[in-house]
Order: sequence, then C-alpha cells, then structure tokens
Amino acid sequence: MPYRKKTRLFIKRSTVKTFLFFLLFTSLLWLFIQFSKNYTEEVEVAIQYVNIPKDKIFSERSDQTVRMVLNGNGFRLMNYNWTKPVLKLNVEDAYISNDDQYHFYIDKESVLFKNNLDFKGRVLSIQRDTLILRLYHNLKKKIPVKIVKDIQYAIGYGSDRGVVISPDSVVISGPSEHIDTIKSVYTERLSLEGLNVDYTSPLAIDGHKVLSTMTIVPPAVEASILVSKFTEGSQKIPVTLKNVPEGIEVKIFPKEISVVYRVGLDKYNGISPRDFIVAADYAKVSEESSFLTLELVTKPKSIHDVRLQVKQIQFVVLK
Repeated sequence: MPYRKKTRLFIKRSTVKTFLFFLLFTSLLWLFIQFSKNYTEEVEVAIQYVNIPKDKIFSERSDQTVRMVLNGNGFRLMNYNWTKPVLKLNVEDAYISNDDQYHFYIDKESVLFKNNLDFKGRVLSIQRDTLILRLYHNLKKKIPVKIVKDIQYAIGYGSDRGVVISPDSVVISGPSEHIDTIKSVYTERLSLEGLNVDYTSPLAIDGHKVLSTMTIVPPAVEASILVSKFTEGSQKIPVTLKNVPEGIEVKIFPKEISVVYRVGLDKYNGISPRDFIVAADYAKVSEESSFLTLELVTKPKSIHDVRLQVKQIQFVVLK
C-alpha cells in the first residue's frame, strides 16, 4: 500500500512538470509568432546634430524631434517602445546653409537615412521632409564680477579693504544676441557674522540670471577679507567756504568741526587733519536760511563709518 502511494505521487509530479513545459513552450511559440508579424506604429524620433562648428552654439529653436510612421515586425519595433530612437544629422550634409541656419532633406527611401535611423523595416511617412538646425554665433566677453555680501564684524574689528575677490572679472561665452546685454555677473551671497579673523573662501558665480546657453569661466572666484583690530578716532577739521561772491565777507560759527571715524590700530597714528577737507558751499544756501550745510569732500581710504559731529553751521554776511 505505501509503495502504490509513492508511485501515484511520482506520476502526478511528472505530469505537472510536463504540463508546465508545454505551457511555457507554447507561450514562447505564440510570442514568437506574434512578434514575427508586421505592425505599423507612429514613433517620435529624437534628432541629434553632429559636427556643429566650434564657433557656434545650438539654438533651442532648432527642430529636435520628428514623428514617423514605421512598418516592421514586432522585433524591430520592440526596441522603439522601450527607448526613443535617435536620428543623427551631420551638419556637413546640410543641403542649404548660411550663417545661422542649416536645412536637411529627409528622404524616407534613402538607404543612408535608414542606416542612420538603424531601422530595417519600412518608413511609411515622415511628419516633414525638411528639418532645420538653427545656430548662434558664439561670442566671448570679459565682464566684471560684483559681490553680494552681508558682512558683520565683531565689536572692535573691521577691514580696511573689505571683501576682495580674485579674479575680479570672468569670461562669458554664448549667443551674440544675448552676450551684448550682460554688463556684469554677481556672486552668490556671502553672509558672515561676528567676523574677527582673516577669511578666505571660494565663492561661486550666481548663474541663475545667465542663460543656460552661456558658460562662465571661471565659475567661481576667491573671496578674501583681511581683518584687524579697529578703534575710534576723531580730528578737528577747519571748514572751507566755497563760492563766496566778491565784495561779501562771510563769518561762520564754528570755524572747525569734529570728524569721527573707525580705523585699524595699525593705521591710527597715520591719520592727520591734513587728510580731510570739510566744505560749505555758499552758492547752495537759500535767502531765508542762516545755516550752511557741511560736506566731507576728502577723507583717507583707510577709515570707515565716517561721520560729521555737526552737519550744519551758522553764518553771518558782512557787507
């Protein structure tokens, strides 16, 4: 009795394996037959242009895709359902060309065209038989770099020169019609707080305001800041009168004013009253006013946060 059960179990397992084998075989045979049949399908073909002159740039206004109706067996069309086919067009083969346009005639019966498309079936129709490549003249231009910054120094610290970038200009290249409109480029924002030591770091050029068809060389600059101890200084500066008419004597009160500033400790002793000119322009005074507005005309480059302790002085006209 146990022997018969084992025999029946073996026969059942053998029958299942045979059934699965024939099921797989017939399925593969059916697939082969189906893929061997001819089908007609419309596909979108990407266009790739090669041998573009180095002094020119591809324009997005060029034809970049074209639709075609293809006829072939399932095996030939299967790849086109998985990946987008690519048609390569050599710029040197354009039948019409000028400075900025190249025309390509597409002959669907051409063997060269089919080989380029890498399709062995039939091309029944093409959306259009002429494709146009548009190019821009590639122009190079050197322009200055402007830094976008927000620098907060620690109390008692500062910098004589502030942020220095190197190089201070870059070369941009791109379509000539757009290059002429760009006067400068900007860096990404440099934000520092509580700065009390020298600082050096690369700073990328902000490319968001530059067209994608343009390139910037170099794409980054180096930002450096020399930080030093700062202190407050002041000088008494005599007021200079300007544009006083002949025959008129003008008396001013006070005759000198204080100029307050911040300066590095290493340059503190080098600052003197001779480095400043504070002027009052008599030609700008109104008839009803008895005050002259002061203007700081000259100051040393090494000082910062300069302010006049008074902005106006009184005057009296003696005839």
